[in-house]
Amino acid sequence: MSAGMSKYTPGPWVIDWNVARLDIFSSDAKVLVASLRRSAMSPAIDEAARANARLIAAAPDLLATLAEAHDIIDAIGQPETAEVAARMRAVIAKAKGEA
Repeated sequence: MSAGMSKYTPGPWVIDWNVARLDIFSSDAKVLVASLRRSAMSPAIDEAARANARLIAAAPDLLATLAEAHDIIDAIGQPETAEVAARMRAVIAKAKGEA
């Protein structure tokens, strides 16, 4: 399942925790992956931005781990694991832009 996952900026991704924004960069800092606005006016909005930044930064690792887990579960080939393997395939396809 891991073939073809190189269309996005390779991980790991890191967060630059600056005052106005949370910028997510490639680990070599050459590619800006995402930028989230922070809010000094709203602690709830600011905390949501921080949580979203952490999730975005973890995305390459999450996708790679999900693909690895899918391959293991799919190889087991048990009826009780078929449904979760199908859901994993759907999420992987969605992340890769294939769904």
